[in-house]
Amino acid sequence: MNILIVNAHSSKNKGDAGIVLSMIDSLKKNIPNSNIKIKSRFPKLDKDTYDVLVGECAANISVDPDESKVTKILSAIKMLKLIYRKNQNIDEDYRWADVVVSCGGGFLLSHRFSPALLQHLVQLKLAFDYNKPVVIYAQSIGPFYNSIMQKVSKRILNNVDSIFIRENISKQWLEKIGCTNKNIKLVSDSAFCMVEQQSDYVDQLFLKLKDNHKGPIIGLTARDWNFPEMENKELHREKYVESMQKVILHFEEKYNAKVLLMPQVLGPNNFNDDRIISREILQGIDSKYSELVDYDFNPRELKYFYSKLDMFIGTRMHSNIFSLSSYVPTVAINYEHKTRGIMELLDLGQYVLEINHITAEDLITKSEKCWNQREILKDKLKKQIPQVLENAEIPAKYIANLNEIKR
Repeated sequence: MNILIVNAHSSKNKGDAGIVLSMIDSLKKNIPNSNIKIKSRFPKLDKDTYDVLVGECAANISVDPDESKVTKILSAIKMLKLIYRKNQNIDEDYRWADVVVSCGGGFLLSHRFSPALLQHLVQLKLAFDYNKPVVIYAQSIGPFYNSIMQKVSKRILNNVDSIFIRENISKQWLEKIGCTNKNIKLVSDSAFCMVEQQSDYVDQLFLKLKDNHKGPIIGLTARDWNFPEMENKELHREKYVESMQKVILHFEEKYNAKVLLMPQVLGPNNFNDDRIISREILQGIDSKYSELVDYDFNPRELKYFYSKLDMFIGTRMHSNIFSLSSYVPTVAINYEHKTRGIMELLDLGQYVLEINHITAEDLITKSEKCWNQREILKDKLKKQIPQVLENAEIPAKYIANLNEIKR
């Protein structure tokens, strides 16, 4: 079976890369003789991350947030023409494919008019032009705050063969935009299935980090966020940074903890480089032990790293998934509905904070509770994760069944 995975973003985002790797793991497990290709926005960055062929996505456009308004409008017009024209046979990889799979993630959304969303939708529409079945693989969908984006998204999503979503609120957004597709199923995030990779470098690094340090080792991911739903964006960003700083100092002072700031995403642009805000957080405090781990791990290594931690505080959702699937007690900071949905799936909603309303006091309180309950939470995760893994394999099994029908 020839499987074309589309909508891949950038392997500089270790969560996005972890999703693709986990999909490859599950598809190879359930369809052993499958041939897989990936279509990416950044194929030069991604070609060494995956052990399958990586090509450039069709009609690729730049999605740099700093580009001019004119450039964005021209890109959007180009994408709209491709969406509304019939039979755009412009990419031979679609002809090769037996099924087109939109990779897991959270990119089908729009806070405003969005060329980036249109580009993602074009990748699906091209599959219709080649008369190929299309599967949406374990995604968060929405929000859609722009009426044009709602209409275009509905047009495409009504015509895909199956939609697998990661949380119930995605179904609510599909209903809100008028999507009438009946083949919608709730599943776990595919990244739970990603196999970790033992790493000598990680083992040696941990020995170095723990050398002469008697306290716990806690991981933390921060991300820059522009608070699109809030009026005073700078004030909310300051509260977020301050909350991170104070929780670090709290755990240092009370538990002699070393907090490691982990860059889950290193690009492809500065806004999406977690090292920048992580340095800002550390430079604003007089920390005794905490530090930024500035290393470009592959996602499997990164999950192995997280498995060694005593606790985790994560803004990046897939950093939370990597830690939770390794049975590490975790506090999650929700910046889009996907994080809360996944934590609630594990009955861990009480360990979620909303980034729009975060305070240092609330973050410390929830983190304290997580620390005090850490052994109970570990046992809980050891019981829950096997079922989550089984549930995350459902889309791959569905695609395997398409293969049997084709035969």
